[in-house]
Amino acid sequence: MNVPKKLPFLESICWQTADVYRFTPEEMLSRYERGWRYHDLFNNLEGEELDFLKNLAIRYKSWVQVAL
Repeated sequence: MNVPKKLPFLESICWQTADVYRFTPEEMLSRYERGWRYHDLFNNLEGEELDFLKNLAIRYKSWVQVAL
């Protein structure tokens, strides 16, 4: 699975993490799930990152795919 070069929403919800790009896909999905309640606040989940999250959610059968 190809990780986009920019993940602004993941960076926003993981502000205390130096490099979110070192996470495994499963770790990324976990962070997306935990930070999902902030998606309206940051309002920066779009484009390649949104497609990436959709693919992660489908691949790992996440509840977040229903919200996308």
